[in-house]
Amino acid sequence: MVEFGEQLRRAREVKGMTQQSLAEQLYVTRQSVSRWECGDRYPDLLTTTKIAQILEVSLDDLLSGKEMEKVVERNPVVENKVANNIMTVLYAVVLMSMVIPMLNGILTRQAVIGSNPPGNDNYVIIYASVLILELFSFTFGLINAIKGTLSPKRMGAVIGAYFAANCITGAESLIRVFPPEVILHGLNNGDAFKLLCMIAILTIPFIAGATGTFFYFIRNNNLTLWPVLIIISSLFGMIINITSKLTLLTNYNERFTMNQTLSLVLGIAIYALIIYQTFTLMIKRKKAKETAGK
Repeated sequence: MVEFGEQLRRAREVKGMTQQSLAEQLYVTRQSVSRWECGDRYPDLLTTTKIAQILEVSLDDLLSGKEMEKVVERNPVVENKVANNIMTVLYAVVLMSMVIPMLNGILTRQAVIGSNPPGNDNYVIIYASVLILELFSFTFGLINAIKGTLSPKRMGAVIGAYFAANCITGAESLIRVFPPEVILHGLNNGDAFKLLCMIAILTIPFIAGATGTFFYFIRNNNLTLWPVLIIISSLFGMIINITSKLTLLTNYNERFTMNQTLSLVLGIAIYALIIYQTFTLMIKRKKAKETAGK
């Protein structure tokens, strides 16, 4: 079977067009056409349709059903330039919001640990581990977003790491609020249901989100369950983010500080971005399947 790049080159030469002239009609660079013909990249489905119209060939002559799937799985999930720029800026802002507290934590580590009661050093270590995990994942996402190489698998790695980090944070919060002696006391006093609800709220949604991300983005399993889990988990994340801030304000009579406002907005924005990325991938895979079936 002849690959897309070779089919494109042949059709272009039969039409008597150069890479530059085809690029000009598609409003892309000549290097983009060259990469397509070399098999390094694939154009998106809309651009592929335009290519077929310009070269006066059928879409089937350019792409096989299997290659339709490659278009989706090898190209960035978010190909819209405006949306990609917004995503890039969000990743950059998230990274800045992580780096500043991390530097502050490094500078004040001795003071923080020294002021904590014995045994609380573990919480500092867990928090630092979560921060490092998120830092690496969003740095990876930012670099690939800038390069235009944030494919489903790479995007899945970023989203999965974020869900995992939130799951660890939720587990740490449970341990802090409900140490073993408190849990035993609660069980002995018939509060098992309340404890189970807390565990479910703070950990299960993020475990479900990470699981759905792994199968849908990374393993390319198109079972409807996986994107549904991702979307529901993201909505739970938004709700938890909002309620935790409202609880803090209500119980401690505090006012929103700049850091709290930024944290709330970024938390909601990240989950909204995850939902958008999931829907975008769903639509692209559906279009690829429909196009391949024609």
